[in-house]
Amino acid sequence: GIALKILALLSFSYAGANCSSILKAPKLRGISEEEYFNFHALGEIFLEGNPIKDFDIGKSLDDNLYGHPYPLPTIKVIHELAGVPSSYLAALALDFSFTPLSKLNKEERLKRLNSWRDSSNAMKRGAYSIMKQFCYFLLSSNKDYQKFVGYEG
Repeated sequence: GIALKILALLSFSYAGANCSSILKAPKLRGISEEEYFNFHALGEIFLEGNPIKDFDIGKSLDDNLYGHPYPLPTIKVIHELAGVPSSYLAALALDFSFTPLSKLNKEERLKRLNSWRDSSNAMKRGAYSIMKQFCYFLLSSNKDYQKFVGYEG
């Protein structure tokens, strides 16, 4: 509810983020390169050990958003959520830091996200939970993952 709305206000980013200088974004149709790299940064944490070797969470987000007839308010919320990891304003408001989540190395990202998970602050816990659940949603939407878990429908 209110925590997501506040988080959305904090999701505006003032500079592009690329969590990995090695990674190159594929052709995207529904999200920006920054949003792609943000979800890659989240996937490195939340989906570590994922059994689907070639799973690209950023591309999954792009395909899901581009190919799905979501209502416009839902699309806006997804874009706002995808902007949180690179938002300087969110980093400052949530962590009193000038370094956005997506600019941290993997170990520091894990530490910050775990601090959100364990925080007494409902907005931090909510942000952690929403981002983690959305990462799992994207993975579970993958056909190879569905086959892996025995769903052939």
